[in-house]
Amino acid sequence: MTNTPLIKLENVYLKREDLNETGSAKDRAMLFQIENLIKQGFKTAVISSTGNAAISAAHFCKLNQIDLIIFVSPKIDQKKLDLLKKNGCQIFTSNQPISQSIKFSKKNHSYLLRQSTDPSALIGYQQIGQELITQLPQITSIFVPVGSGTTLLGISQSLPTIKIFAIKPENTTLTDALTVKYQPLKNKITSTVKNSKGSELIIQNKDILEAHQILENNHIKTSFESALAFAGLKKAIKNNLKIGDYPVVILTGCQR
Repeated sequence: MTNTPLIKLENVYLKREDLNETGSAKDRAMLFQIENLIKQGFKTAVISSTGNAAISAAHFCKLNQIDLIIFVSPKIDQKKLDLLKKNGCQIFTSNQPISQSIKFSKKNHSYLLRQSTDPSALIGYQQIGQELITQLPQITSIFVPVGSGTTLLGISQSLPTIKIFAIKPENTTLTDALTVKYQPLKNKITSTVKNSKGSELIIQNKDILEAHQILENNHIKTSFESALAFAGLKKAIKNNLKIGDYPVVILTGCQR
């Protein structure tokens, strides 16, 4: 699970978290969350997810013989839903998947695999930063696509002196994995980015599509969320933001 590749594309470094076991950076956190729930004696877990976190949870819960209940939105991508069904988990469709999963957790004594409120998830994401220090000691900035922001915060804890750029979509038509209505970490993300002297950048769909095409032309098949981060780097360069000579883009998920 550790040491995902760091590759160079022109003057940019790409951290291939999309090459994790289930195809996303969510695996980093999930391993520690599963370890934590086992230590606490839980036999079941529950999660609300747009796809990647649930896919990761389904895989690792199955390996550890943990029963998993998943709450998904009716708008979930069909390919991701099909992957979840193959794991034999209980899947419930809800217009309020987050609140439903929280209620289920409390009522049924199930471990809540919600990464934005689980400290063990941050430990997993810290590994990414720790690897980058080894792979590229001279790293000057990092670009992370943001949904809940847990990935960004975990990485930032390992890279306290690096400029952090939080990249968000103008809308979530393409980047459905970043659909987050409630962000308990919003203020913390903003302060982390500000303290690092980085920026929060909003990216339009056309720029995500363009970035996605550039990556594909270089034989890098990854998700639109990953392309979002790459587009963020392109915007930073266009706006003459100081990113240093060794910027790293986190490719968070594979192409489903």
